[in-house]
Amino acid sequence: MLLRLWLGYTMITGGQSVLTIFSTDREFFQNWFGHELGFPAPLLMAFLAKGIEFAGGILICLGFFTRVSSSLIAFDMLIATLVANIDYHMKEHLLKEDGFVTISCFLFACLLATSGGGIYSLDNVIFKKKFKLI
Repeated sequence: MLLRLWLGYTMITGGQSVLTIFSTDREFFQNWFGHELGFPAPLLMAFLAKGIEFAGGILICLGFFTRVSSSLIAFDMLIATLVANIDYHMKEHLLKEDGFVTISCFLFACLLATSGGGIYSLDNVIFKKKFKLI
């Protein structure tokens, strides 16, 4: 449960900029996703990436659709690590500043995607499957 809450909180705080992506932070995301990272539709890509982080973080904190939202966050963090946080020119280090954060979020999301929300989650309350031995 603590892992789920940490990952959810980290994703919510990292993705809350999706709320201002088309107003105050428009130029920042246009420059970052378009010019620096080279995505073809920078505002759409920023909206999708930050939206997955924000909505997925809320769902993970609640423990609702944990496997699906963790899978989406794992994919998002894998792309973030490979595209934005690895220094392919090896100027200083292999990973940039946020590289360890995105890798740890990727690994924790993979762990939640395989193990599920656990006992203290809405998944367990709503989709409770009762197994009986013979």
